[in-house]
Amino acid sequence: MQESTWASIMATRSRAGNSLTLPYVILHSVVLVIIAFESAALDASSVQLALAASTVIGTLWLVINLDSVFADFDALTKDMSESVAASNLGRNWAKMPIGAMRVMGIVFSAVLVIVELLAIY
Repeated sequence: MQESTWASIMATRSRAGNSLTLPYVILHSVVLVIIAFESAALDASSVQLALAASTVIGTLWLVINLDSVFADFDALTKDMSESVAASNLGRNWAKMPIGAMRVMGIVFSAVLVIVELLAIY
């Protein structure tokens, strides 16, 4: 793979990962605000179901997309040219614990969703 192609894909996937942060924060902030300040609205089972469904489905969508970004980072790290791999940035990329980051993203999101579901119900 040419370095320019590699760099372009890396930049594109980095932007994709960055673009997932704001929806994730907004989703869980809204859920937490509803739990904290509108707990009376949670007495209706339809509201509980809607909030729980949006939390679970939204989080799944975001985590799956972010996991694909990390999977692409892993593949791109293996496709680095020799000159990029020999650079300081390339050596940092090669040391990055992408597998651990993928696991932590899933585990942390699952814990957050479980805690929110417990608060909803």
